Amino acid sequence: MRLKKQAIYLLYFLFCLSFTCFADESTAESSSSPKDQKMFANDKPIAIDADNQQIDIEKNIITFNGNVQIVQDGLTIWADKVVITDMQDSTKQKITGYGNPVKYKQIIPKNNKVVTGHSSQVIYDVKESNVVLQGDAELIQQDNRIKSSIITYDVKNQRIIAQPGKNERVKTTIIPIQVKEMNK
Repeated sequence: MRLKKQAIYLLYFLFCLSFTCFADESTAESSSSPKDQKMFANDKPIAIDADNQQIDIEKNIITFNGNVQIVQDGLTIWADKVVITDMQDSTKQKITGYGNPVKYKQIIPKNNKVVTGHSSQVIYDVKESNVVLQGDAELIQQDNRIKSSIITYDVKNQRIIAQPGKNERVKTTIIPIQVKEMNK
């Protein structure tokens, strides 16, 4: 039962991460119309800062390069490159961050706990509502952590799947007292 509660909390964290990455209210000012904000779930914008930006109107792709920082409320993501495909069609849209590593930090509003993580690549599939962390992926909250080659979070079904790379294993550390406190 305790392990089930811990798994539920990790699911909650990933849900918040995936949803707030692209769907929370922004503290940044928005000057664009709601139509322009379709690239993010629930049509709510986030602030993106980068060394440069390229838009391919014909292919409907926007690319941010160099020291990319995404900030939205209690969430910050740092990446070397972020590519958003099919910006105007959420049924096809994917948001991919690349880095060495892609890092993120989130303050969960419910309990003000800090969650951090990193991986070489983060892919958010808007239609499938999936977040995939690939390449030396790790999620950390206090001393609780999941480390694997690939961590997939299915938001719709609230499932985490951690898959090891070849000749590797999934590593998880759970501190029961901390998880209990997180669920308060």
